[in-house]
Amino acid sequence: MNNIKFQINNNPDIILKNLHYGISIPVLKEFEKYILKDIQSANARSIILLDGDEILGHSLIFYQNNICYFGFFKVNNDDAELIEILMNKIISEAKELNMKQILGPINIPTIIFGWGFMKEGSKTSLSLAKPVNPPIYQEIFYKNGFNLKVEQLTWEGRLVRVNPYKNPRYNFDDYEVIFPNDRDHLMELKDIMLELHAKNLPPSARITPNIENSFENYADFVLEFGDLYMFYFTRYKPADKIVACGTAMPNIFIKDRNGNVKDLILYSWVVESEHRKKGLITLMYYEMMLRAKKDKYRTISGPIATDNAENTGVAQSHGLITTRSHLILELKL
Repeated sequence: MNNIKFQINNNPDIILKNLHYGISIPVLKEFEKYILKDIQSANARSIILLDGDEILGHSLIFYQNNICYFGFFKVNNDDAELIEILMNKIISEAKELNMKQILGPINIPTIIFGWGFMKEGSKTSLSLAKPVNPPIYQEIFYKNGFNLKVEQLTWEGRLVRVNPYKNPRYNFDDYEVIFPNDRDHLMELKDIMLELHAKNLPPSARITPNIENSFENYADFVLEFGDLYMFYFTRYKPADKIVACGTAMPNIFIKDRNGNVKDLILYSWVVESEHRKKGLITLMYYEMMLRAKKDKYRTISGPIATDNAENTGVAQSHGLITTRSHLILELKL
């Protein structure tokens, strides 16, 4: 490493060309239009670590609200010295722009590439939105002053078949689950969904930046590879108001022997506070999963932050188990 240097680029096409250096998940041709939209929306830049003409490492950086986000962070042979060199470059770039915080890794679009450094002992098989990194990455970041922002656990299991209508604890007479009629209808519901998430998700679940601008990109990805029923809503009939919603997406890397996608990722779910503890999460899941079962989905997975006791309880009650753990780290400047 006699000729170490950095190359910084903000050309989306060049960033896309080099993105595979920084992620364990394949950068497939059919993903490119979604990647480009998020890169452009975030005004992202690519930092490439070079020794002469040889690429030794890569990271993406982008900024929002005085936060420097990084993602797609990887170096050759997971070398500790290279990790530290590339990490220090991110810190210097953030300081030069007077950022208040560094947060990551966030790999945009997160619906494809996910977030976090993987914790040791996690399942390492290929999965949508679940990057794989050896522990050396978080070790180096911790050593250099980064702290844990949030830990996200992945819960997995068989497709839930619990029928909430048979549970005597709940009465759903005042509620109904609805699904978008088409893409235009989904876009009409966009603001309601974003507001419900903003008001009701705990801070640890609000990791992905710029969600308002990336929602349509996410929706189009789900509609290309999945179906409209993967966006679901609960209406409170007496007030004609949507009080809960959720999203899912097909885990396109996990297929059965016939080539059918069999795993459904439960991506998000929220219920307004005054309508909680009434079985609405299970109600929405049940109605959505009846449709998923017809499409040959057989397993589910979903991320839940370790401090989200309510959703953890729901996952446990449905027999799901934790299989992966990903860490979001932060450095306050």
